[in-house]
Amino acid sequence: MEKLIEFKNINKTFDTLEVIKNLSFEVNSTDIIGILGASGVGKSTILKLIAGLDKPTKGTLINNTKKVGYVFQEPRLLPWKTALQNVLLPLLISGKQKNKAKKKALYYLDKMGLNGFENYYPSQLSGGMLQRVSLARAFALEPDLLLLDEPFSSLDIRLKSVLETMLKELLTEHPIPVLYVSHSPEEVVQFANRIFMMFAGGVIEELPVDEDEDFKEFLKDAFLMTL
Repeated sequence: MEKLIEFKNINKTFDTLEVIKNLSFEVNSTDIIGILGASGVGKSTILKLIAGLDKPTKGTLINNTKKVGYVFQEPRLLPWKTALQNVLLPLLISGKQKNKAKKKALYYLDKMGLNGFENYYPSQLSGGMLQRVSLARAFALEPDLLLLDEPFSSLDIRLKSVLETMLKELLTEHPIPVLYVSHSPEEVVQFANRIFMMFAGGVIEELPVDEDEDFKEFLKDAFLMTL
């Protein structure tokens, strides 16, 4: 089991607001970690620090990953590029040969149910399709770690269920470690083998994982305590 990420007494302050204080935890190569908590407690900040989109104010962040896949709450696709081109771009930037990159991009678009939509532009796709392109792009990169920042929160219940099923199938076929930020205990318990409850000030408590109904009710109650 390889250690991918280690937070050592990390602090993150925005102006005078201390979002994260003395946060320490590890992410290992077999982990699928669900992070639950109310808005503003620092869940997304953790992902941004790992991805290098922000820097800690204090503390040590050890990052042993070479490639990180990131799926945001709202799809972040280049509007002037097609679905295929959006998935291809990071592969080509990483140095992958064009024919192999295209084959891989088409494979993951197909796995996300987008066969036939490869040449559509983002403006021509629905919200659910856009997020599927985002997931295809993240998986096609073959990252060491996948960061998911509430990827299904803007979708209706039916679409959310469809994409959750697709994600579970992809993680079964292509296992990779994941940090999954969510407001939904029901969502997190489907995927996670470790669950963190995050409170104001960036305090994290790790909870035992169990899929029975009593645990799901406990998780809901614990989540309400963070609000």
